[in-house]
Amino acid sequence: MRKARPSFLILSGSILFYVLSFLFTLFVHLQIVTLSNTLIFLIPLVSGVFAYTIFYYIIKRFLQYRMSLIYRSIQNMDAEKRTDQTIDQLVAQGEEDVKEWKQKRNLEIEKLKEQAAFRKEFLGNLAHELKTPVFSIQGYIDSLLDGGMEDPEVLKTFLERASKSTERMTHILEDLDQLTKLELERIQLNIRSFDLQDLVKESFEALELIANEKRYRLKMEVAEPFCYVNADRNKIAQVLINLSTNAIAYGKDDGEMCINIVQIDDTYNIQFKDDGPGIEPQHLPRLFERFYRVEKSRNRNEGGSGLGLAIVKHIIESHGQQIQVASSFGVGTTFTFSLEKSKALGPVSSRGIPLK
Repeated sequence: MRKARPSFLILSGSILFYVLSFLFTLFVHLQIVTLSNTLIFLIPLVSGVFAYTIFYYIIKRFLQYRMSLIYRSIQNMDAEKRTDQTIDQLVAQGEEDVKEWKQKRNLEIEKLKEQAAFRKEFLGNLAHELKTPVFSIQGYIDSLLDGGMEDPEVLKTFLERASKSTERMTHILEDLDQLTKLELERIQLNIRSFDLQDLVKESFEALELIANEKRYRLKMEVAEPFCYVNADRNKIAQVLINLSTNAIAYGKDDGEMCINIVQIDDTYNIQFKDDGPGIEPQHLPRLFERFYRVEKSRNRNEGGSGLGLAIVKHIIESHGQQIQVASSFGVGTTFTFSLEKSKALGPVSSRGIPLK
């Protein structure tokens, strides 16, 4: 059912007032004093117009006043500035604003619910990540206290294992601290010009040992002799290491990952493509969340701290770029991001100083 407009209700009331005034005038004309035909019709008409004007003005002022209180209390707006609007426009605008406020509140409530759920899951994941090395350290210490210290070999072995678990805890906490600083933009980027190809080769060399253990091949495809970019060299090195490490850790034996670098306008597009197990579509939207793991049953030591992809995302975004992921389950995964092309025409040092 369509709602009646306020102006129509005022007009209807004024017409009713006109009819009553006309009947009263006619009664006076017939019973009390004789009036001319002009006055018989003019008096009710003037009364009706006067009633419409008064009612319209009073109701409009009332609506403006009440709506100004509502606007100020909700979003600090001043409804009195809408003096050029008619009553119908005032009411329609108020209904529209109420719908908008309701939608915003619903969105805020949903967002708060999502944040609460994420916070609970994050705390649970953090506890799980730290629980594994803590329990390992506790077990080794208990074993040593129960007599394991008497055997030098057992003592050395258990201390080495406890040390590895401690290193894992330290690695998790350091990554978490770095990610927090990246999110709060507390880490200052050291933007310099450097050759991206050299950095890729360095990352391959750093991962050569763990890649050889799985006979995993790391390749780079690029058409240009140099690829100078403007970025933080250390942070981009961390991106290369994290993405390559993930590809090796989750990839198959005798697998392969290829980094393809292509110039597109004033940027270099960097693509990491592997032939690993791939990722199912339902996992892709949450892939860059802290501690999120595609395979819950996987050995949690395989994937490092569980913060690598979250750190990668924030590093790339801090450079003003975005990272995308595409995957076919059982076929492989591709990560893609861009970096700004440098205007440097010759080789530069790691500090951005031209080597001429």
